Formats: sequence, structure tokens, C-alpha cells
Amino acid sequence: MMSRRSARNHLTSSLARLGALLGLTFSVGCSSQDPAGLRLTLREDGKGSIAVAALSLPDVALTEERDTTGVKWDLAAKLTVTTGVFDSLDVVAFEDLEVDSTKFTDPGGTIRISIPRGPDAKWYKAIHVSATDRGRLQKALNGAIDQIELHENVTIAVDVQKARVAASLVQTVPRVTVREKRGVVSVVIPLEVLEAPGSPMILVINWEAITPTR
Repeated sequence: MMSRRSARNHLTSSLARLGALLGLTFSVGCSSQDPAGLRLTLREDGKGSIAVAALSLPDVALTEERDTTGVKWDLAAKLTVTTGVFDSLDVVAFEDLEVDSTKFTDPGGTIRISIPRGPDAKWYKAIHVSATDRGRLQKALNGAIDQIELHENVTIAVDVQKARVAASLVQTVPRVTVREKRGVVSVVIPLEVLEAPGSPMILVINWEAITPTR
């Protein structure tokens, strides 16, 4: 059984990781308060990590039991953060969102991310609730201690470490913003754009390794 101190340390560590992910959403200049999205971090050797933050409305009856009296729980909102590592960006996919990149043998390269949209796309549905449930989600967030305004966006961030980056969509899409800052590319996509029919958006990221100053 986990001791009280171990449990507290585990909680502190979990909150720190969550805070770092949420901090990314704000620090890269996004206009979204929504924490839902994914982040790819790429090292110089081509290996890296992925973090996915997903919002959901779980069944209250299936959520963690609490030792309370006099309360009838009627609504639950949940943020789940999962992380993982990969040996090559070329094999990375999340649902139907696919990544392709050049080999890391030169001091630079190109990363292409195919971002499906429309009612048949799967990836954004895996990290955010449906249009019919977003009102319920906002109601739950309104009841939080520190109220969160739901802007109904999804953020994709790509961090190429020790590199300069430049990014754009092959074809611009209204209301979709692409920004670069300190080696991090962020794309903020309104859910309405993702839910509307359309061909996949292609994000192209060109990167150049930063040569250390001698």
C-alpha cells in the first residue's frame, strides 16, 4: 500500500508534469485555454517523446469513489495525460494523424504531419468531446475552483530541440494558426474546422540544427 508521503510525492510529480504540458499550451502563444492536444518532442538523434492530453466526460458512476455524504454527483469532466517515447519519428502515428520526416543525417530536415478532418477523422475525437457534449463540459469547468473558459480548440505542438524551425500549412485554412517560437511549432485548430468536411491539412516543418558557438 502506498504511504501517505509516497502518495503526496506521486501527486506532486503528476501535477508537475501536467503543469509543464499546460504551460506549453500558453507559452507558445496560443489563444486557446483548452489543454487538449498533443506534443511531439524530437531530439538531435531522431528519437523523442509524445504527450497527449485528452478531455472527456466519464460516467459519474465509473469515476473514483469519494468518501462523501449528502452529495449526489451528476457531472464529471476528466483530463487524461499520457506520455510515450519513440525511436524514429517516421513510425509515429496517433489514430489517423500521421508523421513523416527525413532521416537525421544532415544538419536539417523536413517534417510533414497529415492532419485529417471531417466527421470520419478519428484523432481529434480521441482527445476532445463531441459538439453535443461541449456544453456539458463547459458547465463542469465552470464549477471548478479556478474557472476555465472552453475555447473549443485542439493544439498540436512540435518541439525540435536545438534547432531553428519554420512551419506552414501547404494550403492555409481560415482560423487555423501556425506559430514558431524557440524551436517549438504550435498549431491551434478550432474544433469546428476539424468537424467540417475537408481534405487533410498538411503541416510542413523545416528545421535546421543550431551549431554550438565555440
